[in-house]
Amino acid sequence: MSLTDSRTEHDVPAKATLFCPDCGHQSRYDGDWAVVERCGSTHYRCPDCHTQITTRPRHTDSGSPRFFDTYWQAWNHGIRVWHGLLQRLLSP
Repeated sequence: MSLTDSRTEHDVPAKATLFCPDCGHQSRYDGDWAVVERCGSTHYRCPDCHTQITTRPRHTDSGSPRFFDTYWQAWNHGIRVWHGLLQRLLSP
């Protein structure tokens, strides 16, 4: 820390801190924000003034087509590998 920087480590917010642009409320992303889950996305709202802070896609949504596409591609690949192995073992 330089001599001209009067802030200490305790003054600097954590990297995972969200800020409300309207009222100045600040908290970690997993803090006191109002979290609303909708159609494949997560909306973060300020608990004080209810301003929407950010919207994030939910990548772990098991109902999303992306999950099923990945699952079936992996399943299909596994079946093809086993089928090829069985063909080689059973062919004369």
